[in-house]
Amino acid sequence: MIDSSANRTDQIEQWFRTQGGGDFSVLPTDHPSLQIGNFAKARTIVYTTKPHCVARIKGLCQFGEPIARIGRYGLPLRSDLPLLRGSAHLPIFIGDCDPPDLMIFSWLREQLPIGWHGVSDPFLDTHGNGGLAWNRIKMSESESDASKLLQDLCPDYRQFLGPYCSSLLDAGFKIDVEVAIMDCGAGTKC
Repeated sequence: MIDSSANRTDQIEQWFRTQGGGDFSVLPTDHPSLQIGNFAKARTIVYTTKPHCVARIKGLCQFGEPIARIGRYGLPLRSDLPLLRGSAHLPIFIGDCDPPDLMIFSWLREQLPIGWHGVSDPFLDTHGNGGLAWNRIKMSESESDASKLLQDLCPDYRQFLGPYCSSLLDAGFKIDVEVAIMDCGAGTKC
């Protein structure tokens, strides 16, 4: 866990607001997050930018079942925070190995303790896709610009991503959850 900074939260919110959409969306507050599961009974609560992929992610049972999840594209709603605080265990974040999702994770972590279970070296290895060149995607211009801010806005990202995923970000690439969980042998996609 890194030291919290109100300034970091403000910088992330400002970045999202000035980017004009795409992966850096700020959806209106009247557009609710997707909520799945019984939050009162959940042992684990997942916050994700990819709710359609969660059911195919391996290893979630290690966190304790039942699992409830909150899904939202773009910057989180503050009104979702009480749901994340309701878990008996540390809530987890599942997202892409890209600047927008790392910034979203950092924003959440400024509000409450939360663990990264998004795309990382261990995540890729669990899904049989570690170190494969085909799974990388070139970052957009705004993502590339945001990657220069990660050291300040999510200072420990290299520690939880691992060396392979960190090197991809350094080279201007990202890995989406959909690609990371793809079963090449079966040809299935999220």
